[in-house]
Amino acid sequence: MTYNLQPGFIGIAGLKERHRRQLDAFESWAQQGRWAEFHHSHYDWWAFPIDASSLGQGYIYTVYEGEVEVLRQDTTFIRDLDRGAELVAASWGWDMKACAYVTHPTPDQCWHHWPVRLSKAARSMRLFGLTASFESLKTYALILIGQGEDMTYNGHDVSWPFTDDGV
Repeated sequence: MTYNLQPGFIGIAGLKERHRRQLDAFESWAQQGRWAEFHHSHYDWWAFPIDASSLGQGYIYTVYEGEVEVLRQDTTFIRDLDRGAELVAASWGWDMKACAYVTHPTPDQCWHHWPVRLSKAARSMRLFGLTASFESLKTYALILIGQGEDMTYNGHDVSWPFTDDGV
C-alpha cells in the first residue's frame, strides 16, 4: 500500500484538523449567507484531498491509498468531507443532494469559474467512495461544459474526471 512519505506531508491528524476548521468556516459562511466567501477564499487543497500534488502546496495535503484507507474508516471525516462538498456546491448554486440547481439562489450563489475546485472536489468524492456526490458534481460539470464553460486551469485541462470517467 502506498503512503505519502514526503517530508512536508501534514499527516492524517493534521489534515483532519485543517479540514475540520475549514468545514466550520463553510458552515458559518453558509448560515450567514456569505456565499462570496467561498469564491474568494483558498481551501481546495485541504478541503478536498486528492492523490496528486497541487500547485502551490506540493504534497502537504496529498493522500495516497494508505491515507485514504485510514480516512475512509473515520465516519466523521467522511461525513464532513461530503458536507464540505455540499456547501461548496451550494455556493455555486448547485444542490448536490438533489443533483439540480439551487432553487431561489442568492446573487452570490453562482458559478465563479474555478474549474480546478470543481475538479478537485469531484476527484476527492470519488477517491473516498462518495459516489452519489461525485455523480452530482459530474452532472453539474457536464452542464457547465455544455454551456461552453472553460475547464482549464493554469493551462491544464481539468475536465477529465467528468469526460473520461475519471480514468
